Amino acid sequence: MKLLLDEMLAISIAEQLRRRGHDAEATQGNAPLEGKKDSDLLRAARELDRVIVTDNVQDFNRLHQQFLASGEDHAGIILVSPTRFPRSKRTIGIWVEALDTFLHDPPEASLKNICMWLS
Repeated sequence: MKLLLDEMLAISIAEQLRRRGHDAEATQGNAPLEGKKDSDLLRAARELDRVIVTDNVQDFNRLHQQFLASGEDHAGIILVSPTRFPRSKRTIGIWVEALDTFLHDPPEASLKNICMWLS
């Protein structure tokens, strides 16, 4: 499963996941993806066959519902609780461990059109 980290998430999370053998990219520092509207980023992720990882729960949950209602596909969305996984340099290891664990045993082979929580 290939991941695309939403723009607010640190590049170092993707770097550390790659060192563990996972296919993870960050939006941050990726000129073609940086600054895109959330809906356009979700479409770009679909074209790249990458599941979006985001703590922007409200917007991406809404987009998930809109995409399904309109018959538009997406490659998947992993929602992350900002309370459980705060964004800071001190918590990068928590993000990496949780995503590494998830990627080693995903609940589904594909998250196409699925929006789920990272636990």
